[in-house]
Amino acid sequence: MIDRSAIEAAFSALHERMHQPDWNDFVDSFAEDCTFLNSAMSEPARGRDALRSIAAKWPRVTNVVEWMTIDGNRLAVGWNERQSHMSPSAKPYRGISTYVFDSDLLVAEYEGVFDLKAMSRAVKS
Repeated sequence: MIDRSAIEAAFSALHERMHQPDWNDFVDSFAEDCTFLNSAMSEPARGRDALRSIAAKWPRVTNVVEWMTIDGNRLAVGWNERQSHMSPSAKPYRGISTYVFDSDLLVAEYEGVFDLKAMSRAVKS
């Protein structure tokens, strides 16, 4: 079993990479054979290369973790987020994400859930 402090450190590094100028370092935190699914996707991305091509289209974000829990190699977080092109007056939207880390502390599985209507309203504001 992976030590809790190692999971916390791996997530902290991943979260920091989320705020870098491009998404490549963030994607490099995922295993080669990862699966990635969020509410805006009809099918999961399978593999780091597929995730990289999707991430290249994402806007920059500011993501704030509101809470976190860890069970074994699985971490769940509640968050709020603002996209770079949102109006300063728009409210951030919220979601929950789960991460499953492999023995190399890379993300093997990711699932993010958020209200697509709330995100759309926030982006249009």
